[in-house]
Amino acid sequence: MSLKIETKALSEAMLANLSPKKNGGGGDFGALLKHAEVRQSDAAAELEKYVKMSPAERMTQAMMKKLGITKEAFDAMTPEQQAMVTAKIADMIKQQLQQQTAESQGGTPTL
Repeated sequence: MSLKIETKALSEAMLANLSPKKNGGGGDFGALLKHAEVRQSDAAAELEKYVKMSPAERMTQAMMKKLGITKEAFDAMTPEQQAMVTAKIADMIKQQLQQQTAESQGGTPTL
């Protein structure tokens, strides 16, 4: 899942829907506003879903993103493939924590 908040929903919709038509008229502002509201509510729902995630879920999601694996792709994997991905994510998290610990103690990170 990718967290993307559409802050330009209204301006993008205006550009797409208010451009001059072949008949010379403009777009319908009501439809434009509705389109922007739908895009904004989708972004708000996505943000709410992210905020409700535990820190472990957020970290796992970030690691899956680094690996280029979506939740849907992970769910479609065999149990063996899921175990391999989970182990890889655990290693990545462990390395990240070791690096952060070394940096906070003034040392150089070990790779």
